[in-house]
Amino acid sequence: MIKRFFELQEKVLDYHKKANTELLKKAYSVSAKAHINQKRATNEPYITHPLAVASILADLHLDEISISAGLLHDIIEDTEYTKEDIAKLFGNEIAEIVWSVTKISKISDFDADNAKAETLKKMIIAMTNDVRVILIKLADRLHNIRTLDAFREDKRKRIANETLEIYAPIAYRLGIGKIRKELENISFKYAFPEEYERIKKEVSDKKEWGINQLESIKKEIKTILKKYKIPGKVFFRIKREISIYRKLKKQNISLDKVYDLLALRIITDSIEHCYAIMGEIHQKWRHIPSRWRDFIANPKINGYQSIQTTIITKKGIKFEIQIRTKEMHKVAIEGIAAHWKYKEGISFIENDTRLNWFREMIEAHRNNPNPEDFLTHVKQDLTPDEIYLFTPKGKVISLKSGATTIDFAYAIHSEIGDHCKGAIVNEKLVPLKTKLNSGDVVEIITSKNVNPKIDWLKYVITNRARKKIANYIQKKENLLNITKGKRVWLKTLRESKKKYKLKLKEDDVKKRIEKLQYTDLEVFFKEIGSGKKTLDKKALKTLFPEISVHDITPTKKVSKKISQIHKLINVEGYQDIDITFAKCCNPIKGEKIIGYITKHRGLVIHKEECINLRNVISPRLNKVEWNEFDDYLYLVKYDLIVHDKPGLLSIISGVNAEFNSNIRKIESEKAGQNITKIKITFEVKNIDQLKKIFNKYKKVKGAFSVIRKRFSIK
Repeated sequence: MIKRFFELQEKVLDYHKKANTELLKKAYSVSAKAHINQKRATNEPYITHPLAVASILADLHLDEISISAGLLHDIIEDTEYTKEDIAKLFGNEIAEIVWSVTKISKISDFDADNAKAETLKKMIIAMTNDVRVILIKLADRLHNIRTLDAFREDKRKRIANETLEIYAPIAYRLGIGKIRKELENISFKYAFPEEYERIKKEVSDKKEWGINQLESIKKEIKTILKKYKIPGKVFFRIKREISIYRKLKKQNISLDKVYDLLALRIITDSIEHCYAIMGEIHQKWRHIPSRWRDFIANPKINGYQSIQTTIITKKGIKFEIQIRTKEMHKVAIEGIAAHWKYKEGISFIENDTRLNWFREMIEAHRNNPNPEDFLTHVKQDLTPDEIYLFTPKGKVISLKSGATTIDFAYAIHSEIGDHCKGAIVNEKLVPLKTKLNSGDVVEIITSKNVNPKIDWLKYVITNRARKKIANYIQKKENLLNITKGKRVWLKTLRESKKKYKLKLKEDDVKKRIEKLQYTDLEVFFKEIGSGKKTLDKKALKTLFPEISVHDITPTKKVSKKISQIHKLINVEGYQDIDITFAKCCNPIKGEKIIGYITKHRGLVIHKEECINLRNVISPRLNKVEWNEFDDYLYLVKYDLIVHDKPGLLSIISGVNAEFNSNIRKIESEKAGQNITKIKITFEVKNIDQLKKIFNKYKKVKGAFSVIRKRFSIK
């Protein structure tokens, strides 16, 4: 193993002559001793893994701090060493990195979306604090993927799927093409073995022909470079299996229709030469205008820059050509690590704009109660299909596919977004909710009298737009609540002064309010206005201790009768608020729930995963829990599509009887030849009882589908 360490050390010294090799030796020594009796699943000594991770980090040209942390990254999780031990030996910086890597717990089974979402959130938070944490995690995953053969088939498939859904997209967002491609290439083989083999065979059948064609075009391009004395190197490739698979699936086409199956890359010394080469190539071959992309003038969100064009030869063969400088190529391969500066350290990378998306994602979902919803949004945003739009002056705006004119307005400037009232797309007036397509020329019409509306949240898909709209609406609601709360308070104060002949100065009033744990009057008014705080007898007694409790009349009489729903639900932070169940999702005791504060109906209880919560203002969401109260029956409605045969109604009703569930209504209707739809409404006490009934329904012989329907709770 010592030989591998010295190879690692030489690799580091090749790009960082003044690297602290003593630190590297110490980190290796401690890691080797800590893992001395441990083996990998491959039966190799465990130290081979930290060495491999450190070597991958060295390939990215990271500093000795990062590489030392890579050597130590498993030491807290898998040995007796603690964070404090690492801090004593290596200092707080390395200890914090290793601890942050350790805190990112391994993702649970693939179907455990809540655990996976929480893990992903931890990864993103750790990354925005110190990007080296995620670089180590990516290197760790890359080496694990390289050794997947050592695992069972089911575990290989799970790890490969995790990698494709989370790790490879994060590498893409950070612009680390080298790691992303290897993660994808290996994972695709294990996650989709049949598709991989099929595409591999199809490509293999064309490989010899493809290489011959590429060699021919390469020779002609080199002739052009030589003729115009432009320095440059020409490389070629055949499209990767996973990229082909995605294109075939997305566009529903055959391999023959994949334009960029054959591709060449030209690396030159300057931006001027990039455009000069492109001009000469377009002079020599016909190009497809819709396939031309200038990512030099308009870099991708991950920092990627190149000119991309697709040409057609006289034989009708299509080639994709990328043209970039050496510096752009370095960024495409190494991404966020490409510009590491040892003198400036991690602070240089922390200011990288590639981290902005991750910060915005955490901010946008900070108060999102639904982990599955968070996971869905993140997965959609990690590798978005992009569209390229133009302002009337020709500036290119890159947005996610599906973006609307509102997203476009906020992408230009928040002020334009806040006051947009319409848009002109390709010289036609369109509504704000209009979805845009690549190549559209978009002009936003604004008015000072227009402000964001809550409905806009239904039409926007970018984090920036969602955040700006939500912030405006929340600010507006806060002002309304402050005004309302102040009015209620002043009325209470005025009536109390008059009724009890109190003489209170302004400073005295402030001190009394502070006794209710409010140091900020605006917060006090806001919570009264929103209903979070009520001026009940207890509050009034604190405010006016000189008045007898028997004489106090609260501002709002509280009913002594507590509704059944109040017995069912425990609401955090609100007093005497009206509570109802949402009709859209019908929560049942045992399901995860969240409260949504409405303007006129009080607190409405939804299931956490209810789709109607996806476009709401986060501060209106309130934590709620089920109480122990069990004397309540929930109505549930199911539709069963079954094969028509005698006695089925009896079998279905027998299921409910088995689990002590009272049927309120059951009926059947013809749904096709020998097919019947059974509609059944019944009572349950909790979600566990419902699950047992549901699972038994599914086992009924002849049942094709069992669907829970919307039902209004009474």
